[in-house]
Amino acid sequence: METTRLQVMDHYYYKWNRLLLGNTLAHSHLQYEVYYFHAGRCVYRLGDRAITLRPGDLIIMNGLASHYPQVDRTKEYVRTMFSFDPRKLAPAEHGFLAINPLKPFELLRNRHLRLGEKAQAECEILLANINRFYHSIDTVDQYRLLAAFYDLLLFIYELCRPEMERKSYSLMAGEHSVRQAIVYIEEKYMEDIEMERMASELHMNRFHLMKVFREITGLTVFDYLYHRRVEQAKIMFVHSDRDTVTDVCYKVGFKHPSHFSRVFKQMVGETPDRYRRLVRGAL
Repeated sequence: METTRLQVMDHYYYKWNRLLLGNTLAHSHLQYEVYYFHAGRCVYRLGDRAITLRPGDLIIMNGLASHYPQVDRTKEYVRTMFSFDPRKLAPAEHGFLAINPLKPFELLRNRHLRLGEKAQAECEILLANINRFYHSIDTVDQYRLLAAFYDLLLFIYELCRPEMERKSYSLMAGEHSVRQAIVYIEEKYMEDIEMERMASELHMNRFHLMKVFREITGLTVFDYLYHRRVEQAKIMFVHSDRDTVTDVCYKVGFKHPSHFSRVFKQMVGETPDRYRRLVRGAL
């Protein structure tokens, strides 16, 4: 998939029906995410919630809560999803001074929206407009992509406005600390991370950090770290012919191949060696 020069989105899938090996791992991230369910059977795990999806369901996420789809593989699973860095979409930078289109993600954080027939039709038109311009490298089309993206954000804002008007702004206790911890892990996941040192470098109490990280993401700090390393290993298996399983093990931060294999098998359902052979054979 091509990316635009404006880099509006970090990950993007439109009406995607492929289910790659191990892509249903529980995960958290710093990006905001929009997920729209087109077809199939899926229970979406969002934090401590289990949401049985229907076609036309829309989920918005601030990324911190652990989330993943549990998919019925006997049915075609079709979804549109994309994630984006909110820091790249500061409303003031693009002239949105009166309305903050990111407010639903900031205030409501994670919401499942069951759209009515009219809203569903409008949402699908908005998603189609985004896809229309996403792959173009034409400068005008890139700005039309940005406009289409903001149109979707304002559509979501309108859907969420009644609930937002009943709430006031407040960061969940510890949310800032968790974001700092995730940034730290993203920068150092390939290194030997020690909890005591991490907390010290972030100027936090170790036990407080462990507690709020679990409360907000649904994962322990080391669960998150292992998921991040496994995800990177999967990417390397797809794109690198030269690295052996042992090479990848060390490059993503595991000290022992046996530990890497055990964690990988537990999370992905295949051993690293078998996964590597499967994905390389699928190319």
